[in-house]
Amino acid sequence: MATTITAPIGVINTYAGPDTLKTRAGITGSTQESLLWLALFGASRVVDRYCNRHFFVVSATRQFDVEHPGAVAVPDLAAVTAIREDANRDRVFELTLSADQYLLYPTNASPERPWGRPYTRLVADPDGTRPAFTIGRRAIEIDGDWGFRRVLQDTGADLNEGSPLSSTATSVTVTDGSLVDPGATLWIEQEQVFVRLVTGNDLTVERGVNGTTAVTHADASDLSAMSYPAAVSEATLLIAGRLFSRKDSPMAVTAGSYGLGAPDTRAAIDPDAGRLLSTLRRLPVGLAS
Repeated sequence: MATTITAPIGVINTYAGPDTLKTRAGITGSTQESLLWLALFGASRVVDRYCNRHFFVVSATRQFDVEHPGAVAVPDLAAVTAIREDANRDRVFELTLSADQYLLYPTNASPERPWGRPYTRLVADPDGTRPAFTIGRRAIEIDGDWGFRRVLQDTGADLNEGSPLSSTATSVTVTDGSLVDPGATLWIEQEQVFVRLVTGNDLTVERGVNGTTAVTHADASDLSAMSYPAAVSEATLLIAGRLFSRKDSPMAVTAGSYGLGAPDTRAAIDPDAGRLLSTLRRLPVGLAS
């Protein structure tokens, strides 16, 4: 029951693929796959908003104010490439911190592991060679991968172009297309690509997504796939299934449709999806639950 319709433009970072949703919903054929793609994209962003974080990974350079010399709070950080400091407040980040000049917290967060969680604080190492950060606006700059986790799994497929993959190619031949699902985000070295369609061993992809740059890759390069928390993928499928089914009754009243009991017109998310995501949710600062 492989998907046969390319993901619409702008649809990336879906936490589940259309083939899985078709199987769950008992859908055959391909006449409605564009709606499936949109439902999955919308559901994935609902999950992000509900959890107040995203589970895809963005490679980016970000700057932060330092209000306390001992620590800097940061958004979900999955991996660090470099940390630089504007030590003399001239708007130039001339000092690159070495590993003995900072600590990442929580300790043992392990965001590269399936059970891990993100780093959320950068702490000056009191026993290191730089026990305090320079206080000031935009005093710290971090190159890194931002997101809840960066867990990569080898797909078992490799590039099979017969020559290097150019930086502009959007059709990619691999050794075994059955090992790659449409909707997957693949890592080829440090570049992220989003799989829009799988036809045999040929992938139609969007190159250089999530802040990465499309570059040339050697033939036979490994393809690794981004792995999301199981609860995130399951919640996405639940929400996407509901969104997709609304095409049959677009003006239907939804109050109380989540189950028995008094209608709940304030429900922000499918209750079962909410239960799945409860341990992954980060409440906004200053808001009561």
